[in-house]
Amino acid sequence: MTTGKSNRRDLLRSARIAALLPALPFARMLAGQGSGTDKTAKLACNSWPFRGYFDTPEMHQYRDPKLPLITQAEFPEFLADHFGIHNVEFLPQHFSDTQPATIDRVKAGLKKSQSQCCNLMGVEIPHGVYAQGADVETVKREAQRWTTVALALGSPSITVALTGHGPANANVGAERLKPFVDIVHGQGIKVLFHNDSMQLESAETLTSVIKQLGRDKTGTCPDFGNFATKSAAYALSQLKMLAPFASNICHSKDGIADDGKFYPDDFKASMKAMRDTGFAGIYSLEFEGLGDPLPGVRKLMEQTAACL
Repeated sequence: MTTGKSNRRDLLRSARIAALLPALPFARMLAGQGSGTDKTAKLACNSWPFRGYFDTPEMHQYRDPKLPLITQAEFPEFLADHFGIHNVEFLPQHFSDTQPATIDRVKAGLKKSQSQCCNLMGVEIPHGVYAQGADVETVKREAQRWTTVALALGSPSITVALTGHGPANANVGAERLKPFVDIVHGQGIKVLFHNDSMQLESAETLTSVIKQLGRDKTGTCPDFGNFATKSAAYALSQLKMLAPFASNICHSKDGIADDGKFYPDDFKASMKAMRDTGFAGIYSLEFEGLGDPLPGVRKLMEQTAACL
């Protein structure tokens, strides 16, 4: 995920068009490719590309009032209607809160669309994970909070962001996260890490944290293109380090936009890197290109399905 601004004019135009058209039968279209297998069963999408559609306390800055307003409870149906996708990756910051009534509505939204939650993407520990002498009780409370959400929604994993002031010290990060991991894993849920920041979440740092915390409890949610701003070759080299630690999910995208410029990754090589490790999990579409996410996700969906 990045914080670059989308082209809101394009977003508005596409949203208006989409409202006038019936949902495209992507599931049926992709089912006709490759041995009659419904490839949408291997695809997911998270809420980050559609951040302009949400309005929550933590993400209010991304809300575009010209776009239709949706909630986490409505997001599963949104994905099913527009893309035929029934694997949903929720961004924790898109929950208005984590009160039982709110989570019950999200659970009902999953049931209504015949969907399932495949990951909670990007839980942030207050004050980060790199500070020495951090409050262990805060870490435990966050673990219990998101474990409760994950259990209610049937999520097999929680992806945690390695944030905070100070250098990216894998030893400090692992020490601070141990009580979080113990609580989450105690309920049969895996803790994943994601290469979102070159400074704080490099492949070298993530794999070191995983080795210290245990591969049975932790793993990666590799992202194809977050480091393409440096170079496509660098992004691919980092992905190849992370891929062997992937378990149930990775992020499929063909590049990333930053400050109005698009940086492509080597998409086909990235898909091959995942296949070469024997990865059999879900490819979550995380469009981060320029412009409207609706056609962007559809294009990425076609690219990913063609490589499965």
